[in-house]
Amino acid sequence: MNLPKIIAVDANFLVAWVSPNTSADDKARMAYLFETAEKSRCKVVLPMPAVAEYLAGADMAGVESLNLLERKTCILLGDFNRAAAFECAQLDRAAMRGSEDKKDGSDAPWQKVKIDRQIVAIAKANGAGLVISRDKGVRNNALRVGMSAIKVEELELPMSARQGKLALVEPEPRAATGKGQRKPTLTAVPKAGASEQG
Repeated sequence: MNLPKIIAVDANFLVAWVSPNTSADDKARMAYLFETAEKSRCKVVLPMPAVAEYLAGADMAGVESLNLLERKTCILLGDFNRAAAFECAQLDRAAMRGSEDKKDGSDAPWQKVKIDRQIVAIAKANGAGLVISRDKGVRNNALRVGMSAIKVEELELPMSARQGKLALVEPEPRAATGKGQRKPTLTAVPKAGASEQG
């Protein structure tokens, strides 16, 4: 997996990371992302608005999972600082340019639009080249400022997970056909009730 040196994720990535409803493949993809990031000395930015959004719906187990995640050497907590404020203002200006629509055509509530932009602005201010999100608004904003954007499902599935799938499909045993053994032949079975003719 070729990763940029800095990657950002959002709240729905964090939810998927701890959710029991996340598929085994997606769990493997996310674990492989962190493993690869640590080996490659990449950074995974957790923007603070995304962390706040995640914590608003998390139970104690979710909070503990986030605490464990934050201990990884690849994790970087991204604040909404002056550099992020500047990037966010650029996104707001771009939305207003021409259309005079601060939501830039989005059907989402204004609060969500603002949070999406803040998440992307923090990612941009921290030098992220990639944003991972299932949220179309976040991905569109990332693309607008020149970053790549993908969903969790588009992350690379590690070989170990692929091999696990292959191991589940076992070939059916075949009858031996060595010397002295006859190959099995198909024989016609008479229909029920049919009388034999002599």
